[in-house]
Amino acid sequence: MPLKIRIKPEGKIFAGGAILKNVGTRPAELLVLSDSPVLRDDYLMNIEKRDESDVSNIYFLLQVVYLFKGKGEPMDALVINTLKSFGTLYPGLKDNVDSIIQHLNEGNAFKALRMAHGLLEEEKKIKENSSMVTNAP
Repeated sequence: MPLKIRIKPEGKIFAGGAILKNVGTRPAELLVLSDSPVLRDDYLMNIEKRDESDVSNIYFLLQVVYLFKGKGEPMDALVINTLKSFGTLYPGLKDNVDSIIQHLNEGNAFKALRMAHGLLEEEKKIKENSSMVTNAP
């Protein structure tokens, strides 16, 4: 099924192994006709940001799973075990981790990635709130 995507000016997307950038001054609309992984700029994580936290490490791993392979690959067990270890380290996130694993087992790597993206957003809010408290007079 084709995917219609809108890219903001200067926005980037990853599509089928290439990073594309809208160099125009207006939004660009693209229609992806093949079944290729596509990620918008706000879902792309550079390798340099991977080690910022445990959540970013998990996110980067799931991004690689989504972009470069499908269900049933030899690394699936390693990814699942890594996620289970993460859930053990952070018991407050165990329900999220279990849902991510379920999506992976069902072959829905993008849904798993989207859930991990939500964890990144939550982590970002927590860091912003703690820095406000730290910087308070």
